[in-house]
Amino acid sequence: MKHIFVVNPAAGNGLAEKTYLPLIHAAVKENGAEYEIHRSLNKQEIGEYVRQRAAEGGQVRFYACGGDGTINDVLCGMFGFGNAELAVMPGGTGNDFAKNFTGAKALKDVRALMAAGTEPCDVIRYDGGYSINMINIGVDCDVAAEAGRLKGPLIKGPMAYIAAAARILPHPKYYRLSYEFEGAVREEELMLCAVANGRFCGGGFKSAPEASVNDGLMDVGIVRPVKGARMLSLLLKYHNGTHLGAKEAEGVVEYFKCSSFSLYPSCDVDICVDGEVTRFSGSTFTVLPQAVRVAVPEGCSLI
Repeated sequence: MKHIFVVNPAAGNGLAEKTYLPLIHAAVKENGAEYEIHRSLNKQEIGEYVRQRAAEGGQVRFYACGGDGTINDVLCGMFGFGNAELAVMPGGTGNDFAKNFTGAKALKDVRALMAAGTEPCDVIRYDGGYSINMINIGVDCDVAAEAGRLKGPLIKGPMAYIAAAARILPHPKYYRLSYEFEGAVREEELMLCAVANGRFCGGGFKSAPEASVNDGLMDVGIVRPVKGARMLSLLLKYHNGTHLGAKEAEGVVEYFKCSSFSLYPSCDVDICVDGEVTRFSGSTFTVLPQAVRVAVPEGCSLI
C-alpha cells in the first residue's frame, strides 16, 4: 500500500504542518513504506491531486493532515475509487469529524495510523459534492463564516467559534426555507438547519447527538426562531447535546433521521459543508451508506 500525506500548511495557523511533518518523516523511515508528502497549494488543487493519485491504481491511503475542510477536500478527490482509503490527522480550527472517534488521540499517532485497519463510513451527497461530517445552513453557518474571518495568531482553534458565536447570536438572522421530508413539504422561517452524518460542528457543538457515521442514515436538526433567555438556555444545551427533549426546545427544535432530505431557500443564504462556507441555492441530500473506508487505529473506534 502507498501512503500519501496531504498536508495543509494553512491549517491551525501552520501548526498542523509543523507538528506532523517531523512525525511523518520518522514514521515512514521506520516503516520503510512507499509514501509521498504533498504540501497543498489551495482547496481546488487538493481534490485534483488526490483524484490523479487514486486513478493510478493500487491500494492507497490518503492522510488528511489539517482541519475538517482538508478532510472534505481529500474525500471529494478520492470518492468513487475503491482502492483508496481515508486517514484523518486533525490539525485545524474545529476538528469536528475527529470527535466522532473514541480514543481520538490515536489519530495523531502516525505509526498507529499507518498500521490501522479500516471501518466503513457513510457519506452525504448533495448537488455541490459530498460531506463526511455535517452540513449547516443558517446561524450555524453564519458563525462558521465569522470564525473564518476571526481566526489568526491571537484567536486559535475553538476560540474562533466562541468569539464568532458571541458576535452573531445576540442578533441572529432568520432564513425562509422550504424543505421536504417523507412527502410533506413545508416552508417557514428558520434559525438553522443541520444535515448531519457526524455529531459535532462549530468546534465542539454536539448538535446531532444521536448521529452515527455508519448507520446508513442522516440526522436532520431544525431550529425555529427563538430569542432572549430561552435562546441562551437552549444554546447551552445545544452545545452539550442535551437539547433534544428539553423544555426550551418544545415547539422550536425538530429532529429526525432519514435517508433523503430536500431543502431550498427563498432568500440568499450560505451553506457550511464540513466547516467550509459557500453559496447555497438548494439541494436534495442523500446518504451513501458505507461509501468510504476510514483508517481506525488500535484503541479507536467510530461512534
